[in-house]
Amino acid sequence: MLRFKDLTSLNRYLGEELNKLLIAKKRLEEEINKGSLVDVIEIKDNNIDIRRERITEIKDILDNINTRIESINSLLEEIKSEFNDNNFTGMVLLEFDNGMPHRVLLSQSLVLKGEVP
Repeated sequence: MLRFKDLTSLNRYLGEELNKLLIAKKRLEEEINKGSLVDVIEIKDNNIDIRRERITEIKDILDNINTRIESINSLLEEIKSEFNDNNFTGMVLLEFDNGMPHRVLLSQSLVLKGEVP
């Protein structure tokens, strides 16, 4: 769980994460189209397994990135529809489920920035 001071900070964080994922997705798609080889390194039970595979064989990475992008976009849309780009201060928590942004928890005492509580 991550804590933010206001909705603007949360939106900024989610936007930065979204941009990173979009860049990674674009790079992977470029490499998939080229049929590039990649080294896959797995560490299991203190053993290191290294193998070379065609990037087209590991498309599940791209699926995972797409799922994360959809999750972040969904949260951003929900925040925008609920708060209309207003910046509320208070305790804003971002909850993760299996490493993916899952939901936003807000304190009951949210205050529109610029107003006196």
